[in-house]
Amino acid sequence: MDNQGPAAGAMRAVPPAAPPRLLVIDDDHLHRMIICRVAAKAGCAVVAAASYEEAAELVQEMQFAGVTLDISLGAHAGVEVLRHLWVAGCKAPIIIISGCDDTVCRETMRVAKSLKLNVWDPVPKPVDLALLRNLFERVRLQYENAAARV
Repeated sequence: MDNQGPAAGAMRAVPPAAPPRLLVIDDDHLHRMIICRVAAKAGCAVVAAASYEEAAELVQEMQFAGVTLDISLGAHAGVEVLRHLWVAGCKAPIIIISGCDDTVCRETMRVAKSLKLNVWDPVPKPVDLALLRNLFERVRLQYENAAARV
């Protein structure tokens, strides 16, 4: 006879929450691969975009718990992606990962804040992998805490 009662069985039947979906936008294959690997190790489900066009399409199709954004995307600037995120109503944290100089990063941050996007401090390239993992773990924890409140 099971002494735990029906409540214990009901709790075991609850499926685990899906991992947070993270959009990684970077046109450099090696950087994108490294960022994706770190995000996966931090417990995120990763969706990658190699171009402005891919990112714009994905933002329209899915919701994300977090976004990483390379400021320079070939012929396009990260600011253009920020506008897509704003139109889509993105509330997720946006982590700018860039090799651009401080002036460009500050201007991109200014635009993001003017759009009232949830932009975190930029991460310079070459990327500090421990810092990046910590940021992705913060994204995951925020996602899990929000899911627990529902």
